[in-house]
Amino acid sequence: MAGNTDNIHGWNPLYRDRDPYPLPGNNFDSFLFNHGRPGNFNYRLVEGTNVLDHQGHIVPQNILNIVLDPLMIAMSEACNNVGDVVNFINNQIPPRPWLQQVLDYANALQANPVAAPEAAFFDWGTPVILNNAVNAEARVGGFFSIMTWNPVNICRAPVDAQRGNYPGNAVDVQVFNYLNAHNLADPACLVAIQNVINNPNNAAEIEAFLSACSATLAAQLIAGAGFYAFPWQMNPLAPGVLIPA
Repeated sequence: MAGNTDNIHGWNPLYRDRDPYPLPGNNFDSFLFNHGRPGNFNYRLVEGTNVLDHQGHIVPQNILNIVLDPLMIAMSEACNNVGDVVNFINNQIPPRPWLQQVLDYANALQANPVAAPEAAFFDWGTPVILNNAVNAEARVGGFFSIMTWNPVNICRAPVDAQRGNYPGNAVDVQVFNYLNAHNLADPACLVAIQNVINNPNNAAEIEAFLSACSATLAAQLIAGAGFYAFPWQMNPLAPGVLIPA
């Protein structure tokens, strides 16, 4: 599965936990940072409830992986250094300019004062095994985590078990509807999410969503975005089940 490293954005200081007791409503202190590297997700109470939040994908990984898994395997098999990655991106037919945006973000996180090691994104020491997603994950999975765990695709929400086992492996329409109604997310991302909702297995729509998310990365170096947090409440029609307030 592409991009299993869920703390990759902890390399960006805007998403690190700089306060052991962060204030309610601060969405962006999301990772502990110990011994010079990101740690676990910083759980907090979901507003309006007594349950802890988690990193809930809006468009889930199984949908993203329709595009990302084959691309990750192809990159791993074609690349043995960052120069190869640049060539891989430049040789995409049709072009995928959003991959360059991801690489630019990874490079920015390796510059002072952030200084994320290249090993956070690539492991060139692992030998290639052809057509093997687990092997590709080991070699280039950190790079793909920037896409899989892009904060604009993450909501700090109750776990599925607190929501009547919703959304499972489907797009989180409840969260999408809340963000859309309250203008809380990047407009281009919202349009792309709606198109994935309408065509959840369509590779072109998934790629358009990944492109919209990646377009936000440069701005995320300046100001945090995503990791949305908002109030939740009990569903009066389903006791014990939480819904957006």
